[in-house]
Amino acid sequence: MTMQTPPRHGNNFDLIRLAAALVIVVSHAYVLQIGYAAMPATAPLLLVGYAALAALFTISGHLIPLSWLAQPDAARFFWKRSLRVLPGLVGAVLFTLFLIGPLATTLSPGGYFSALFSGAVATLPFFEDGSALGLFVANPVSFVNASLWTIPVECTMYVLVVALGLLGVLRKRSALILLIAVNLLLWLALYHDPALSKVRFTLYFLIGAYLSIHHPHLRYDGMTAFFLALALVAAAGTPLCSFLALVAIPYIVLWFAGLPVPALNRFGTHGDFSYGVYIYAYPVQQAIVLFLGPSLPLWLFCLLSIGITFPFAYLSWNLIEKRALGLKQVDLKSVRSALFSPD
Repeated sequence: MTMQTPPRHGNNFDLIRLAAALVIVVSHAYVLQIGYAAMPATAPLLLVGYAALAALFTISGHLIPLSWLAQPDAARFFWKRSLRVLPGLVGAVLFTLFLIGPLATTLSPGGYFSALFSGAVATLPFFEDGSALGLFVANPVSFVNASLWTIPVECTMYVLVVALGLLGVLRKRSALILLIAVNLLLWLALYHDPALSKVRFTLYFLIGAYLSIHHPHLRYDGMTAFFLALALVAAAGTPLCSFLALVAIPYIVLWFAGLPVPALNRFGTHGDFSYGVYIYAYPVQQAIVLFLGPSLPLWLFCLLSIGITFPFAYLSWNLIEKRALGLKQVDLKSVRSALFSPD
């Protein structure tokens, strides 16, 4: 038995993804002006950014397993996921290294490209620390594109979906509940480590998967979503907030995604720009801080960030991502033959 993925324009996932990506841009604007060291752990803009990222993981968890169940073929699954992630990512990395990099580096042009091609990028994750390339070393934050930390996590969840599918347990309620419990315990063990405690975002993926597979016809109530949102706001800044969010955010996201409002359902008909916004914004924002300083009014910094990033996201979708996605159902045998033919 196969399962059908939801029709793209029969829900509001495109709208939520773009809104979440833009919220993350605003959250990063706040952080990049003051630095992580000076950032209060309970800052409202930081918490809102976490919620937006949790929404993205929830959506991914809700949809990706359905893609496997609709077409349970490992090669095809990884091909489709690669086409969604890698072409846009390669474009963003090239944009960062060959457009922003030469303009923003403290090194000479020769020194920059020498460092770039000497393997410095391979030995140090450039998205975490730009010092090897002379990038953003004087900014309050020296990361080049910290947003990219989620890409390996997301891809790990893809591997998990395939593993569960091949083992025949993806549809088993107990398997997903066990994984959620294990991840919850792992998060609790790492709770006080700001970096490692990010494992909690995999919980949103797993919860989204559980709801899509085992409760596909669950009716999400607007009043319940409203009170969950109120409870989440009331708990902000307390340890309870992170735990309540595991229930509230997936519920609110899936309630809003299912609203039968044609204008909202058609939001993504002109393209899905959320991924481009997400992967291009951080280096753009770092360049703004470098050239205009960290003291811009936050509202102006946000407007500049979005205004400069969105054209690149638009181009990424239309020139790279959309064309790559057009290859999802290509004959993989012909691809293998073209790549590995002895001729």
